[in-house]
Amino acid sequence: MENAIARKLDPPEINPIEIESVLLNRLASVGQKSYAEHMGISESTVSRRKAEGYFCNMAKELAFLGIQAAPPEAVLVS
Repeated sequence: MENAIARKLDPPEINPIEIESVLLNRLASVGQKSYAEHMGISESTVSRRKAEGYFCNMAKELAFLGIQAAPPEAVLVS
């Protein structure tokens, strides 16, 4: 019984592909132009970052650190 309880308490697997999807969907939602202006970079830099896997790498880092990304309408349940 103790093992069953311990398994339920294990943190969920965090999938970097899902995190990347959330990041890119959110970027599409707010728009590259407004994101670029907020970050102080050009729109072409945002496009280049997408093409070069910047958001994929960010997602892998977040997943490794155990940090989940979720859209604003998501509900947190602990």
